[in-house]
Amino acid sequence: MFALWIALMVVLALVALGAWLYYRRNTEKSSGRDDRYTPERVLTPEQVQMLDYLHDTFPGHVVLPNLPLKDMLSVRRAADHKTAQERLRTQKVDFVVCGEDGRPQFAFDVEQYHLSNAKAKEHQVKIKNRILKTAGVRFLLLKNGIHRMPSPDDFRAQLNLAALPQPKPKEEVETPQQRLESRISEFDQLYPATGFRDSEVMGLSGLMNLGEEDAERQNRQRPPSQRSRAH
Repeated sequence: MFALWIALMVVLALVALGAWLYYRRNTEKSSGRDDRYTPERVLTPEQVQMLDYLHDTFPGHVVLPNLPLKDMLSVRRAADHKTAQERLRTQKVDFVVCGEDGRPQFAFDVEQYHLSNAKAKEHQVKIKNRILKTAGVRFLLLKNGIHRMPSPDDFRAQLNLAALPQPKPKEEVETPQQRLESRISEFDQLYPATGFRDSEVMGLSGLMNLGEEDAERQNRQRPPSQRSRAH
C-alpha cells in the first residue's frame, strides 16, 4: 500500500513538472533573432501611379494614401459626439492632399465599378462627402487610371476653383460672435461658389465644367452693357 502511494506521488510530480515546462516554453518571450519577415504590398501599382500623378498635380505638397478620416479630422460639434467619432473611425479616403499647415485640403477616392452592394457603398460615399465638406475639405472621385485623367496642370487649375473655405481650427480662441455662428451652423450650411450641394459627390466631369460655370457666373454679375454675348 505504501509503495502504491509512492508511485502515485511520483506520477503526480512528473505531471506537474511537465505542465510547468509546457507553460514556461509557451510563455517565455523569444529574442526574435531567428524570426524572418516578408514585405506585403502597401499600394497597388495603380495606386502608385495615381500617387505620382497627384504629386505632379500638387508639387511641394504632402500627398498621403489610404488615410482614415479619424487621422485627418476631429469632431468640431455634434449632437452625439460618440456617434460622430464612430463615423470618422469607419471611413477612409484613397488619397489626401495637405496644405502648408499640414491640414487636409482635398480628399480623393478612385471610382470603382461593378461593386457588390453598390447602393450601400454609394450611401457611404455621400456620408463621407458631407463629413469632409463640414471640415472644408473638398472630396472628389478620380478616374480609375491616370490615362483617363487630365494633365496635372489642368487638373490643379480646376481644383483651385473647387476649393472650399475651411473652418477656424479648434485650438484657436473663438470670439462670442464666432461661437454664435458655429452654433447656428452657418458654415455647415454654406454652399461654395461652385453650386454643388452637400448631398452631391463631385466627379471629374463635374469638376471639368467648373471653368465654364465660373465664367458664366462672372458674366451674369457684370452690368448688361458689359456682358459677353455668346449668340
